[in-house]
Amino acid sequence: MVYMTNKTEQKILDAGLKVFSKKGYDAATTRGIAEESGFTEMTLFRKFGTKKNLFDQVMIYNVNKLTDEFLQIHDLDHKFKDPKDFLEAFVKRFAKFSLDNIEVFRLSVNEDNIESDGTMGETTNFVGEFIKGNIPDIKVDPKTLGLTITTFVYMINLERYNGRIKHGLYDETLQKFINNILICFETTKQ
Repeated sequence: MVYMTNKTEQKILDAGLKVFSKKGYDAATTRGIAEESGFTEMTLFRKFGTKKNLFDQVMIYNVNKLTDEFLQIHDLDHKFKDPKDFLEAFVKRFAKFSLDNIEVFRLSVNEDNIESDGTMGETTNFVGEFIKGNIPDIKVDPKTLGLTITTFVYMINLERYNGRIKHGLYDETLQKFINNILICFETTKQ
């Protein structure tokens, strides 16, 4: 559950996410975050006390938000009879979700913080369990497939976020990945 913030805190949290994600904790400055938020550094310190506390609050807020949003993917649960249709829909939905939250994923992977330590592992486990629940007779290990999907999606989304892959090539690459998973899935059914 996402805790409530006032508008000032929300702007500072959003600015903190953006700056910490781009620069990392050590290189990010409270001055840069304050400028990004449109408030003074004094306002930032009045609301959050220290840079460390601000970072922790950015992580807590965004990991909780990420979890809440991720649970919405359950609308795909048991919707498809054909496992290939499920996998294709799931990978596309997960890729969009991941791209929409790439700054949180990036922070979770790059920073050592108690709030972010388990985010990627929990995501991978959830993906594996979700696949297993929707394809009960799957012949491959669903956690390994989940790890493969989350890793590929994170990497391609990071490339897009950093401007190294354009929208059309992104869609084409994602579809090729999906096609390859479907081919592997077909071969395991025999």
